[in-house]
Amino acid sequence: MEIDGIILLNKPKGWTSRQAVNEVSKLLRTRRIGHAGTLDPLATGLLVICVGKATRLEQFLQAATKGYQAIFRLGRTSPTDDSEGPITEIPVSQPPTLEEVSACLQSSVGRIEQRPPAYSAIKIGGQRAYQLARSGHPVELPPRIVEIRSIQIVRYEFPLLEVDIECGGGTYIRSIARDLGEKLGCGALLESLVRIWVGPFHLNDALTPEELRAKEISQCLRGMEEAVAHLPRVVIQDSLIKRLLNGQAVPLQPLETASPSGIPVAVFDPQGKLVGIAEVSKGKQLQPKVNLRSPT
Repeated sequence: MEIDGIILLNKPKGWTSRQAVNEVSKLLRTRRIGHAGTLDPLATGLLVICVGKATRLEQFLQAATKGYQAIFRLGRTSPTDDSEGPITEIPVSQPPTLEEVSACLQSSVGRIEQRPPAYSAIKIGGQRAYQLARSGHPVELPPRIVEIRSIQIVRYEFPLLEVDIECGGGTYIRSIARDLGEKLGCGALLESLVRIWVGPFHLNDALTPEELRAKEISQCLRGMEEAVAHLPRVVIQDSLIKRLLNGQAVPLQPLETASPSGIPVAVFDPQGKLVGIAEVSKGKQLQPKVNLRSPT
């Protein structure tokens, strides 16, 4: 029997995201499994693991807004932009003021160009950037557009800076730390990181690996409907569902949340069951993107 749904894992420090997925895969005895957004080994917190048909929803969760608690350490740099790489101490005669730190952080808020860390999983010519960097090859990744919605300072006592960050998919928190250090002229790196939430999911509801092993699968698995709770919702009549599942566009029904064209929406049947994901076309049609049922 195929298992479909979401597992919320509280990833331990030191584990790669791949290790976490492999652990859950063994517990569930399934290979149809993936995650919705990488966490570095240094990081802890919420890792959303998609099982069965829910793997088709990964792209929408990866693009969802995420919340982090991070600690930056000023006066240090490393090739990995975090505390796990070889550390270089930067002498600081006059620590930056809170006002200077705040101003530099706020300059990073919004839709910005961000240069990913050299030690990242981005592929260059078929190889991961971190593999090239580890082998001594110079790695300079081109910047890409990311959205940082907010950065709030929680505590600042030089050299440690604690911040809460809300950002879109594809954002590197290590890059925020590195760029802050460059702007301040004193260097900075990521000391620790906890992912608090991803779209509709929160760390408070996540299970540690030990808790996951001790529970029945039915107690751990969350429905696919929850995975799209952050998307606009539309209900279509039963007569249109087969057309949509066969790849045909169908007339748009009233949305429960306003959605411009080109934005993904979650499609439900009148009984409240998830049908799939579609996009609103300019002609006010629903174009199917991901179907979670087979046509009958």
